[in-house]
Amino acid sequence: MVRHAFVRCAVAAALASSAVVATPWAAGAAENRPPEQPARADLRTGDKECAADAERPYVRTRPQLRAVLRDPDAQPVSAEFEVSWTGKDGERQVRSARTTSKGSGSSFSWTVPEDLPALTEVSWRVRAFDGSAWGPWSAEAASGGCEFVYDNEVPAKPSVASPQYPDDDVWHDGVGVRGTFTVDSDSDDTVAYVYSFIGETPKTVEPGRPGGPAAFSWLPEREGPMTVSVQAQDRAGNRSAPTSYQFRVKKGSAPAAHWKLADPAGASEGAAESGGKPAKAGSGVTFGAEGPARTGVGSAARLDGSADAYLSPGAPAVDTGGAFAVSAWVRPDEVGRSMAAVSQDGDGAAAYRLGTDGDGTWSFALGGPEGAVVRAKGGTPESGEWAQLTGVYDPAVKTARLYVNGRLVDKAENVPVPRGTGGAQIGRVLDASGQGGNWAGRIADVRAWNRVVVPAEAAKLAERAAVRAGHWRLDRAPGGVSPEEDGGQPLKLGGDAKIRRDDQTCDPLDPACGPGDPVMVGEGELLLDGDGDFAATGAPVVDTGDSFSLAAHVRLDPAAADRTMTVLSLPGENSDLATLRYTPERQIWELSLAHEDRAGAETTTLKADNDWASTGDRHHLTVVYDDGADEVLLYVDGTVQARAPFHHAWKATGGLRVGQGEYLHGAVDDVHAYTGVLSEQEVVGLSGAI
Repeated sequence: MVRHAFVRCAVAAALASSAVVATPWAAGAAENRPPEQPARADLRTGDKECAADAERPYVRTRPQLRAVLRDPDAQPVSAEFEVSWTGKDGERQVRSARTTSKGSGSSFSWTVPEDLPALTEVSWRVRAFDGSAWGPWSAEAASGGCEFVYDNEVPAKPSVASPQYPDDDVWHDGVGVRGTFTVDSDSDDTVAYVYSFIGETPKTVEPGRPGGPAAFSWLPEREGPMTVSVQAQDRAGNRSAPTSYQFRVKKGSAPAAHWKLADPAGASEGAAESGGKPAKAGSGVTFGAEGPARTGVGSAARLDGSADAYLSPGAPAVDTGGAFAVSAWVRPDEVGRSMAAVSQDGDGAAAYRLGTDGDGTWSFALGGPEGAVVRAKGGTPESGEWAQLTGVYDPAVKTARLYVNGRLVDKAENVPVPRGTGGAQIGRVLDASGQGGNWAGRIADVRAWNRVVVPAEAAKLAERAAVRAGHWRLDRAPGGVSPEEDGGQPLKLGGDAKIRRDDQTCDPLDPACGPGDPVMVGEGELLLDGDGDFAATGAPVVDTGDSFSLAAHVRLDPAAADRTMTVLSLPGENSDLATLRYTPERQIWELSLAHEDRAGAETTTLKADNDWASTGDRHHLTVVYDDGADEVLLYVDGTVQARAPFHHAWKATGGLRVGQGEYLHGAVDDVHAYTGVLSEQEVVGLSGAI
């Protein structure tokens, strides 16, 4: 327990005298040595190190002083702390306190008294007592004292201003255009400004001098009213009341140049949709090729890879001295060499190039000074397969980003500003040996911006709609055939499979009558008894070599909880490409994908470990294969429960099977098949969660 003895000058003098009296005893005592002088490294003012003069810490609460004290004879010691300062009347003020004893090497502490004045330089020291002798003060000799300033006053609210985004009622440009915000304070002890935009983590910026202005930049990623909150912070950590600065951000500006390359067959140049000039085509270019499926890009230009496979407007597409972005839909016919989809000429070399590298990756390369090249690269080009590429350069943070099919695959740091005032090139790139790297394949929808393209915009550029390839409501099955909603392939029922309807009447003791629960969706559901029952289409309903999605509602019979049961599968000649099943060991849903159409082939398996596949309850399962991202996802009840890379897609040759293989005992309803990738929102909608 700490015993406080607060004294003023006279008492302090008496304490000093007692230390002097003890000194002759210490020198003459052969069997006891006084405690050691506290080491400066063992002293702390709150959570701050011991410091003095210009390095003294500022604290916003009365600090707890701490010290580690030691005795050379390993005797228990107590501590005496002392603080002192000069009062307003010029008199020296002293406060001190003694603690109880602890073992040598222990930590001692004391919280300074409440009458400690604010905004005053305070010194403190500490010494140890072993019951017989006092050790030296921590501040004696060359050790130096500890100081601090107790500051409990908050700074004034800061001011905020921005030339790009003023606080007015006008909408200002815009998404992808970085703004600079300058903050200032009337308090001369402000050493930092803490700012935060709604929905973002707070950040800190420091002025060049205490109380001076500071600036930070911010890149809007969405349109609408925006607010930034700023507080001034002093040396003690006190923060001012917040200043709320409001402004309005417009949507992102249109591309500075846009070549759709959707010109009719036989055209000699690609018309510019916006900005720039028409791009004159070399003889290695033909128009009228088919564009990427399930997009708004209907046509493309085909380039044969020769030296004449290029298009150029003869003018730059962007100002490479500032922020810029370029994008294109591309489909390479070759993947073993470096090819440029889009570039812009610089001084003897390209300022940037977007395309493939010889190492089998996509690449966004920027040319720096003295021929230096910095690349953001990633993803795997595949011959004959469309991909959407977007390269983004942001000089404010010196980064280059590469998006492939709407996903960020790499970010290069410390990228120098590229310089290139020459013409834009589609399908080739300038290097030391001249124009080369000509594209072999198709290119469509080339765009260039004099701003940053933000992640949501990159994702939007790469959107490919999921197209329904089959929908089986399973409300009826005349003649053992459940029709497809749009007149496509029906699901043929096998074994004793039946459609159970809500309005049917039957003997409750008849197992064929099914469970008493209402059907999961609509007016009926497929009832399977686990003994050879199933439903299947006669031929494939989706091309599994491309992106696809499958979904179904399922309810397992509790009596079969100890059995492995297949819900959906896509068979090949010798193996199932995909099998979605229930596994009894952990009572979870599991998705298995074979790497090739071969018995015993290696598989990729996803397990929904976070979702228990309870029997007797309705569940919604969705399988999504994203060919562009080489990824497969497993949703349970509208939530992603597992995802994994998958680079081994092949075309399943059999029809869609429901409940077949490890036969399912339960019910299945409302089966969907899509060509393409269902979004999370679309999966949630199918699950009935919204």
